Amino acid sequence: MTTLCTIIFEPFGRRVTVPVGTTLFQAALSKGILLRSDCGEKGTCGKCRVVVDHPERLSPRTEQEQKLLKKKGPDHRLSCQAKILEGPVQATVPEKLIQGNEVFGKTGIKGTFTTDPAVRRFFLTKARIKAASKDLSPSLAQNICHAVASVYAEKIWFSDRFPLAALSDPAIHGSDMTVIFHSDAGVISVQKGRHQTGLGIAFDIGTTTIAAYVCDMTAGTILAAKAMVNPQRLYGEDVISRISAASLDSDALAAQQKLAAGAMNHLIDSCLEAVGEDTEAIDQITLVGNTTMEHIIAGLNPSTLGISPYLPVFHDTLLFTCRDLGINAEENVPVYIFPVISGFLGGDILAACLGDLSHTRKETTLIIDIGTNGELMLCTGTKIWATSCATGPALEGAQISSGMRAATGAVSRVWVDNGTFFHETINHAPAAGICGTGVIDILAAMRKTGTIRQDGSFDPDKPGVTCDDKGIGRAFTLPDTDVQFILKDVRQVQLAKAALFVGIQMLLDKAGVVEVDRTILTGAFGVKFDWENARDIGMLPPEICKNQMIAAENLAGTGAVMALLDQKRLKEVQAMAPQVNFLELATEPEFVDRFSAATRFPHL
Repeated sequence: MTTLCTIIFEPFGRRVTVPVGTTLFQAALSKGILLRSDCGEKGTCGKCRVVVDHPERLSPRTEQEQKLLKKKGPDHRLSCQAKILEGPVQATVPEKLIQGNEVFGKTGIKGTFTTDPAVRRFFLTKARIKAASKDLSPSLAQNICHAVASVYAEKIWFSDRFPLAALSDPAIHGSDMTVIFHSDAGVISVQKGRHQTGLGIAFDIGTTTIAAYVCDMTAGTILAAKAMVNPQRLYGEDVISRISAASLDSDALAAQQKLAAGAMNHLIDSCLEAVGEDTEAIDQITLVGNTTMEHIIAGLNPSTLGISPYLPVFHDTLLFTCRDLGINAEENVPVYIFPVISGFLGGDILAACLGDLSHTRKETTLIIDIGTNGELMLCTGTKIWATSCATGPALEGAQISSGMRAATGAVSRVWVDNGTFFHETINHAPAAGICGTGVIDILAAMRKTGTIRQDGSFDPDKPGVTCDDKGIGRAFTLPDTDVQFILKDVRQVQLAKAALFVGIQMLLDKAGVVEVDRTILTGAFGVKFDWENARDIGMLPPEICKNQMIAAENLAGTGAVMALLDQKRLKEVQAMAPQVNFLELATEPEFVDRFSAATRFPHL
């Protein structure tokens, strides 16, 4: 007989009953409480910390807990390590570690786009269908095809995947109807009555954020846009953690796919409610993301992306239906997943290129999409080059001791005036942590004041620096906050900024480009950080900052919308993908030496 224990999670006021031996993290998850898990439950990030009222009712502290919580009392535990031995136990999540679902950015795409949709809606009266039957067609399906040809001069067909039983429904048979036809998939739906409004949805599936854009397929406008945190974060903040989880357990792959599909369904419902439509109005879906995200949503195990030579399972565009992926729309609605370039260059960078039409310009354009992975694409006017940099999640606040997502209370800006530090938080709330833009700023500010030396060490004599008993600077506290930047944090940023710096320089070298005409910063983080500060800490090479510097909010989402609304644009992407010259940085003989040198900060 299984022994059950009760856990109360505060400040949520949620009571959970689970078997003995369950971790606090999994107990919370069973009731939909998502605790932070930057490391994917490995016990290395310390972000799932809770305070318990009866520590003796839990398993002893693990080695990881002893290491991370040595300065905290026995009532502080890592929820992913602490197992429940007996109940009841109350576990309280500290306020600054509570996960929020608010998202900033990703939804600001504007404008009207050209349209040539792959889907068309044909309204037929029952009289037209009856007239077509006079041609002695052997079936209702063929009568419908003949009627469309007669009225609209268009040839349509029913594919083998169409559920013909739908035509025998008394509600459909013998009535006026709307036929929804897709140029690749055939007839995807038949609806009773007149339904001439066709909608499409473009998704940008990021490691951190999922965004949806509902579009009028005829007018070429975005009617609603919504975004939310990617719930796969409970498997880790970075793609490596999620690849590892899926590789070790096939159930984890299915769970991650279900989480992503569930988030998409939530966004669909929210967007449709905003525009006053239902799922029957959806005609097509396009989806872009990095290679790992596209694999997971397609139900493909991304394990090959985690081991050399980091090969994706597919390269070309994938075509699914909503039924295949568990998306709440008419079951035969087609879902296009963008092609990928490599294991770490996915459909999102191709979509960004399409969003700017960089591949059609004479000027040299460099697209920099900085997220949990740095993706670079260089269009020279004649060729396209691309590479990826292992920037890691540090530049988005993860793996930073006081790091957090861009949410209320996150320090998003830091600057120095006459040697004094100032800061700004999102929504002007009390500082709860620091997000990616703040990370870049605080490094630049510490360099300008000499708080950090060129090698990344702290100057122990500077204000705000805390030293150990040997007089070595170990941390800097941002004035008027509890936000600390420790030596380990500096090292994480040094590695990330060096990867991006060298990646850009080597891509330019390989393409034979000396100066860039246009540099585009995109992505939820990339569009908001101060590029001058990034240049000053050695994250962006000076040669790309001499001409146009353009901040373009979510070009990947823009490209997804363009391909949704215009089938020619989708074919453009399909043709573009195999033409990209991919640079594998790790195999370049100079990479290690250049990377090591780039970890140092530039001269002031």
